[in-house]
Amino acid sequence: MAIKSLRTDILVVGAGPAGLTAAIYVARAGKKVLVLEGRSGSRLAIPYSIENYPGFRSIASGDLLGLFRDQAVAFGAEIVAGDAIALALEGRPKYATTKEAVIEAGAVILATGKPMPRERLIEGEDRLVGQGVSYCATCDGPLFRGARVAAFGHAEEALEDVQALVDMGVGVVWVPGRSGGAADAPAARALEDRGVAIRREARIREIRGLTRVEGVVLETPAGPEELAVAAVFIFREIPAGPLFERAGVALDHKQCVAVDRFQRTNLPGVFAAGDITCGGLQVVAAAGEGCVAGLQALVYLREEAQAG
Repeated sequence: MAIKSLRTDILVVGAGPAGLTAAIYVARAGKKVLVLEGRSGSRLAIPYSIENYPGFRSIASGDLLGLFRDQAVAFGAEIVAGDAIALALEGRPKYATTKEAVIEAGAVILATGKPMPRERLIEGEDRLVGQGVSYCATCDGPLFRGARVAAFGHAEEALEDVQALVDMGVGVVWVPGRSGGAADAPAARALEDRGVAIRREARIREIRGLTRVEGVVLETPAGPEELAVAAVFIFREIPAGPLFERAGVALDHKQCVAVDRFQRTNLPGVFAAGDITCGGLQVVAAAGEGCVAGLQALVYLREEAQAG
């Protein structure tokens, strides 16, 4: 199959709320924008109800994503399926390569989101995603205020998210999954003083429930143990990707794309928005960052044109 050559003013890598909002602003300004939609898709594609997006008392995640997409297309954005397998971002113009095409762009907005883990480590996890299995404490924690949940993960991110759950009034049983790491930090000991049970010796072997999470099976030195919980929060450290590092994009200590208040990366003409920057990890925050990234990409193109 022949590789296609595509050209656009601004390339948006990612078709979630950040990427599509950026595309709306760019297309509405009359610039050509191409949105590269990866196979993993947006987290909004996982069915759940959103109750904290302004303007909607409650809306299904897929419906909101559809509204973003329809508006971007209505203004003229082109959405192309494909995963970026190589990026050349340090020069002018900039290039992205997929298995089907080489895309040339004047500016690039990275909005791939924080990818869902491809390897499901816990039995029942895949089946109950959106039904009590969550990857975002700030997104779903308020739904379980006053309830007991299990948290899985051993990285610093897990510690921060367990703290967030406790602050929301959620009862947490933290199962790090291995010894050492953040679960042995002084801040973790402080969480124990606040009532968090940290099961350092246990592993989550299975998540149980028919239509929603009802409990977990722990593997302990004394044998299997069943624990009733209303949800399981899974915090795996998922890096933003070697792809960006190879392209020269700077990452921070959490492996998130580092940006300034204008969503600019360390590379001129390259912007980033949404969960990939580890900002608010909320749909409204991602959309806001996408707006800023889109506007700043337009400013960049205008300044480049004036400079000749």
